[in-house]
Order: sequence, then structure tokens, then C-alpha cells
Amino acid sequence: MTYTDISISQFKKVITGIILLLISSNGMALDVDQYPVLKTLIAEMAAEDGYPADELTRLLSTAEIDEKSLALMDKQWEALPWYKYKKLFINDNRIDLGVKFWSTYEKTLNRAQQEYGVPPEVTVALIGVETHYGTRIGDKSVLNSLVTLSAAYPRRSKFFTAELRTFLNMTRDENIEANSVVGSFAGAIGIPQFMPSSYKAYSVDFNGNGKRDLVNETVDAIGSVANYLAVHGWKNNQAIYSPVDGVIPDSAASLISKKAKLIHNRDGLVSAGVPFNPANGSDKAALVSLTQEQGKSYFVAYKNFYAITRYNPSTNYAMAVTQLSEAISAKRDAQ
Repeated sequence: MTYTDISISQFKKVITGIILLLISSNGMALDVDQYPVLKTLIAEMAAEDGYPADELTRLLSTAEIDEKSLALMDKQWEALPWYKYKKLFINDNRIDLGVKFWSTYEKTLNRAQQEYGVPPEVTVALIGVETHYGTRIGDKSVLNSLVTLSAAYPRRSKFFTAELRTFLNMTRDENIEANSVVGSFAGAIGIPQFMPSSYKAYSVDFNGNGKRDLVNETVDAIGSVANYLAVHGWKNNQAIYSPVDGVIPDSAASLISKKAKLIHNRDGLVSAGVPFNPANGSDKAALVSLTQEQGKSYFVAYKNFYAITRYNPSTNYAMAVTQLSEAISAKRDAQ
């Protein structure tokens, strides 16, 4: 067979195979046999997904265990107290860039609101928190990150192995070189930083060009973020949260939680004497604390707040998105 007898895509696959073999023969490969979780994954994907075991073994052998990714997993910003965490995201620079981003993509953001019910400022703020409006999507090999966290991060190995499997199948199905995809140290991809399972389930072709590209196409990213929130329970024209304005009575202290799980009824919190404005909030709610420099502050989280935590379970994260959205909207209205 000559070069002229094969397609470009076939030629790329041949070249990729040669590169993988060269890496393996030069002793630079990851020894898959040292990691039972990877061996099990190969066997399962070969049996259940139709991914040839030898091809998959060669690909995984090109990955490297990334010690920096492991270190970063245990140094997440969300562990900071709120008064420190918020300064990372709610500042003049990010607010101004959010206003600019909104103006640039106003028509797309309005269409996303019409289709999914998510206000433009919330979509803008989430992208602003995730990747500084698409300017910082990450430069780490997603393959390396997911292999590392599957094989060498036992605490969440099950989660990352599932993400690795999804990633490997997606790149194979889309004829994308798995080694070419870059993202975060945790394997998140593109402008909205979707994990592979979220990419597969919630990304949308919002510009109608026949592909879902969250790395290069901001319009797709906007539609996908709005779709994600809508699927996870976002309700149009409902409040996100209500601040607690006053002292919580001792009798209601046991109702306070660290997570925004909607375990209370809004009216029940009112009856318990929690001082907040319940107007326009969802029936289900949570009474949540934030760590301020001078102590604790409290707020009532509603279903829309909880929807943001489906993106990232941290209360700090969801409040950063919420307050950044408020600041962007206020700055835009003031202009």
C-alpha cells in the first residue's frame, strides 16, 4: 500500500501507531502492568466498548504520572475561607471583563436564556470563574491528568477512571488524538471546563455547525453552560439565595449546614425564626454559613444555588459565581 492508496485519516493513524511503538521501545512508556486499575479498565473497555486492548494499552503507555496534578488535588482553592476565596474571583478586573464578554456575546446569551432560562449574567460569571472568560483553559495533557488520578489517587480513583473511560471512547469515536487534548490538572476541558462525562452529556452544538466544540467555540460553550444548569434544576425567574438579615435564634441553630443541600422547606425556616426575605425563593431551601473575617455570615440557598453546586459542590464556588454575576450585572446597568 502506498501513501496515495490511503486517506489522510488512515495515514495519521499509521503515524500515530509508529510514534506509540517508538515511545514504548525507548523505555519512556508508563508500565500499565504496575497499575491494576488500568489493567482492569483495558479489559472492560475491550469487552464492553469494543476498544482493542492492544491499541488501548499502547495509548495508555504513552501517559505519565503527573506529580503536580496529585499535589494540586489536595490544595484546592475551595478549601479557603470565604473571605479569602471571594477575592480570587470577585474583583474589578474580572467584573470588567465579564461586562465586555456579555457585550460581545449578547445575542448568544439572550438566546441561551430564551432556550434554557438561565440569565446572561449567571452564564457569564460561571465562565468567568472557570476560565477567565475562556482565556485560561489549561495546558495539561488531559490523558496524563486522568491516567494519573485514576491510577495514583485512590481517594477518587473510581470517579476519575470513569472519566478516563469516557474520554478515551469520545476521542476514539471523534477521531481525535487523545494525546493532543489539553485542559486542567483534573482533566476538565475547554472554555466551561467540562469533565468528559459532562462534555458528553451536556454540551450542545449551539452555533449549529454540526459539532460540539467547547475548546474553540465560545457560542457552544455558552449554550452548554446554560443547558447544564437547566438540566440540573435551574428555574427561570426564581431567586438564587436570600441573605440572612439579623441573628439566627438559638432554636434554629441546628438547621445550619455547610453544604447547600435542600433539606429544609422555605416556610419552615421562616417559622423557625430565621430572618430572611423568602420572596421568589424555591420551596426547598438550605440554611448555609460562610466564613467571614470577623466570624460567620448566613444565607438561605434555593434550588438555583443548588444547581450551581452541581457544577462544583463547593458552597464557596457557587457563591462566587452568584456574587460575580450580581457585580457584572450591576456594572453593566450602571454604564
